[in-house]
Amino acid sequence: MIKPGVMLALSAALLCVGTAQAHSPFLLPNLFDLGKRDHVTVQGSFTEEFFSPDVVMKSDDYHVVTPAGAKVALTPVYTRDLAIVEVDTKEAGTYRISTGKRGGRTAKAAWVNGDWKFLGPKDEAPAGSKIYDVTSITMAEVYVTQGKPTEQALAPRNTGLEYRALSHPNSAFVGSDVKFEVRFDGKPLADHAVSVYGAKALSADQKPFAEVTTDKDGRFSFTPSAPGVYLAMSRHRPTPAKDSQQGVSYTYSVVLEATE
Repeated sequence: MIKPGVMLALSAALLCVGTAQAHSPFLLPNLFDLGKRDHVTVQGSFTEEFFSPDVVMKSDDYHVVTPAGAKVALTPVYTRDLAIVEVDTKEAGTYRISTGKRGGRTAKAAWVNGDWKFLGPKDEAPAGSKIYDVTSITMAEVYVTQGKPTEQALAPRNTGLEYRALSHPNSAFVGSDVKFEVRFDGKPLADHAVSVYGAKALSADQKPFAEVTTDKDGRFSFTPSAPGVYLAMSRHRPTPAKDSQQGVSYTYSVVLEATE
C-alpha cells in the first residue's frame, strides 16, 4: 500500500508533469497486431522509465471502443505497480483501449504567465497572483487490430484532451510519418507541445525521441527511425475562469508500434 505522504508527492508530480518529467501514464498491450487472436492483455501504469511499470494506474472508466464503435466497460485487476485489463477481440478490426478520463488529486497553484505554479506547503504565491485548486485529469490510450485495420474506433470523442489519428496507429512503419491532430473539447489545439518517446533506453533521465509542436490546424507528425514501441504525450492547462477557484491540468498519452 502506498503511504499517504508518498501518494501526495506523486499526485503533485503528476499535476506538474511536463512532457518529459515525473511519472507519465501509459497503456501497453502484449500485442498490437493480433492476427486472429480473440483477446489481448493490456497493462496500465505510471512510470519514469518507458515501459517499466512503477505506480498502478487506477480508473473507474477503463473501456474499449470496438470496431463497430461500441463502448464496452473493462474490469481491471490491480497490483501495486500496474493495472491489467483483458479485452475480448472476437470481432475483426481496430480496437481503442482507454483508461477513460481519470481524475487525480487536487493541489494548490497560482496562474503565472500562462501556466500553473504549483505551491508546496511552505510556498507563497507570487505577489498579486490568485491561488486555485487544480485537479489533474489523465487519459492513456492504445489501439490494437485483429485482422485488417478499420476506422470506426478512431473517431474523436470531442471532450477533454485527445489525439485524433490522421494516419492509422496500427499501420505505423519505420521511415513513414505518423500523424495526429491534438484536440481539446472538439477543437484543434495550435502551437501545442508534444513529446514522443521510444522504448530503447530505460533510464530515469530518458530523453524524448522527438519534441514537436502542432501547426495552426492542431496537427503534428513524427517519423519512427527504428522498429519498436513509441509513446506520444502532452499536457494542456486551460486558462482558469477569473471568477472561479478551480483549475484543471490535462495529460494525454497514446502508444503505438512501428514496424519495418
